[in-house]
Formats: sequence, C-alpha cells, structure tokens
Amino acid sequence: MKSKDTMGFIQLVKLILLAGVVVLGIVHFSDVLSFFQKVSRLLTPLVIGFSIAFLVDLIVKPLERIVMKMIKREKLSRALAIVLAFFIVVAIILGVLLILIPQLVIAIEQFIIKLPVVFTDFEEAIDSFILTKPEWDQAFSQVIQYFERLRDSLLASLPDITDVAFGFLGSALTSIINILLGSIFSVYLLVGKQGLLRQLNRLLAVYVKPSFAKKTISVCRVANQTFMKFFAGQLIEALILGGLCTLGMMIFRFPYAVTIGTVVGMTALIPMIGAYIGGAIGFVLIFPDNFKLAVLFILFLVILQQLEGNIIYPRVVGNSVGLPGIWVFCSIIIGGGLWGILGILLGVPVAASLYHLLKKDIQRKVSDEMLTAGSIKEEPKA
Repeated sequence: MKSKDTMGFIQLVKLILLAGVVVLGIVHFSDVLSFFQKVSRLLTPLVIGFSIAFLVDLIVKPLERIVMKMIKREKLSRALAIVLAFFIVVAIILGVLLILIPQLVIAIEQFIIKLPVVFTDFEEAIDSFILTKPEWDQAFSQVIQYFERLRDSLLASLPDITDVAFGFLGSALTSIINILLGSIFSVYLLVGKQGLLRQLNRLLAVYVKPSFAKKTISVCRVANQTFMKFFAGQLIEALILGGLCTLGMMIFRFPYAVTIGTVVGMTALIPMIGAYIGGAIGFVLIFPDNFKLAVLFILFLVILQQLEGNIIYPRVVGNSVGLPGIWVFCSIIIGGGLWGILGILLGVPVAASLYHLLKKDIQRKVSDEMLTAGSIKEEPKA
C-alpha cells in the first residue's frame, strides 16, 4: 500500500506535467491548432460516415422489426432493413431535388432578368428624390464616390477568377470524396453494428476498471439518447416549418411558394439560424418581383417561426435536447468554426450530451452530500 507521502509526490508530479503541457500548448498554440486542423480534416470522412450511419439507423430500427416478423432471420432482416433504409433516404433526396431544382432554375432566371430593372428603378427614385431635395445632392455624391472607391479597392484586391474557380472546384471535389467515403464507411458501421458493440464491451471489460467501464457505458447511453432526440426533433421541425411556410405562401399568394418553402424546410435542419438562412434566400428571390412582398415575406416567416417554435414544436417533440439557448448559440459558433455545416449540426447534440452528463454528476454529488450530512446528524451522541 502506498504511503501518503508517495501519493502526494505522485500528485505533485502529475500537476507539474500537466502545467508543462499547458504552457507548451500556449507557447506553440499555432502549431497545436494546425495539428488539430489536420487531424479534423483526416477524421472528416469518418465523422460523416458515423453521422450518416446514425441517421440511417433511426430508420433501420423500425424497418428491422417489421422485416423480422416476416422473415424470422436476424442477419437477413437487418441486411434488408439497411438496404430499404438507404433506398428510402436516396428516394427522399432525389424527390426533393426533382421538385426544387426546376423551380430554383426558373427563380434564378427571373432574378437575373429583373435585377437590372430593379437597379434602374432604384436609381431613378434617387434622382427624383434629389430633384425635390437639392440640399441632399452633395451628400449623395459623397456616398456614391465612397462606394466607387470601395468597389475599385475590392476589385483590385480580388484574386484571379481562375484561382477562385480552381479553389471552388477543389473544395467541391474534396466534399464529394468525403461524402462518398463517409457513405461507404456508414454501410460498414450499420452492417457490423452488433459485432462492433460486442468488441467494444469486451475491450472495456478486459482493459478498463469496472467502475470506469460503467461510467463509459452510461455516457454513451446519454449521448445516444440526446443525439436521437435532437435529430428526430430537427427533422420533424423542418418538415412542419417547410410545410407551413409553403401553405402560408400559397394562401397569401407569395411567388415561388414551393421553392422557398422547400428551401426553408431544408435549412431548418440547421438549429437556431437555419430558417433565417432560408428566409434570406427567399427574400433575394422575391425582391426583384416586388420589394414590399419581399419585406412582407420576412415578416410572415418571423411570425411563423415564432408560432411554430413556441407552440407547435414543444407539443410535437417536447424540449428536444433540453439545452439552454445561450449554450445552443455557443455550440453552433464553435461547431461551425471547427467543421462548418457538419459542425453546426453536431455541435448542439454534443454540447447537450455534455450538459446532461454534468447535470447528472452535480445531482449525484448533491445527493451524496445530503446523505452524508443526514448520516452525521443521525449518529448517536456520546
């Protein structure tokens, strides 16, 4: 048995080592950041594959139960359920694209045709205003000169268009390759799910203390439940918001109702800010047709999202992950900075899992302290 002095010396060494690592991390912060960025790029296909597998597994589970009743063979039932789940997901994506792309092409064509007219009308409106208010002429001239100088400086600082095109093409190819690799990895994960779980349990049983293994399993269960609630809640919210947006735009006779409603529904999958991104796209599409309609559309979408978020969404899916709004906002910013859109999607459930685990640990410690205090009070007096 180790003496108290030995244990104290070991703790001191650990603290010194930890302080040394922290100091080295601060001194070489740029190198550490570069290293983690490289690691994150390498892990991106695996993260995408795990995310795809997790989402598809939400569909696989009910399908597997249905197929199992008909076939009565576990391995074959899971294989068929995985094939059906991927078929359903691909069919939904293709269906959305077939509806969205033709309408979006028409909207963009109209936008390109009508935008010069809008600028001409805007210029004429400014000229007529200056004629009625000659004292504003000098102010407008200074504003126009400022914007012209700003335009010239921006154009001078812009890189060559070929560099931009090659950079965009390289990013697109990298994203496509990551998605393809992730999709292949997700199939392996889904097919070998039970075997992987058994192997992980075996590793925990052999190499880890029972108490730590129990905590690890508990953490995984909390994370699994949180992720399931989050993605199910976001999907239901996106469907409801997209459907209501399309229906409301049809009732109020807004243009491009199906296109904008679909875009709003798709962007609503991004928590907190997604619907507003869809609203900005809708505003840009409606603006060349009618500026007042574009402003009214933004007002309509804000009211709709408030009604849906405060009345419909809590009744349908509850409070989803139960994470306070300030931490949702922080997780979106940090996740988006690390992994872009994927980071925004995963940042909220990761933060929610940590929040619930911390909450459970605090509750456990408080209850332990209360039990200890109660046992001390109940001790008989000497």
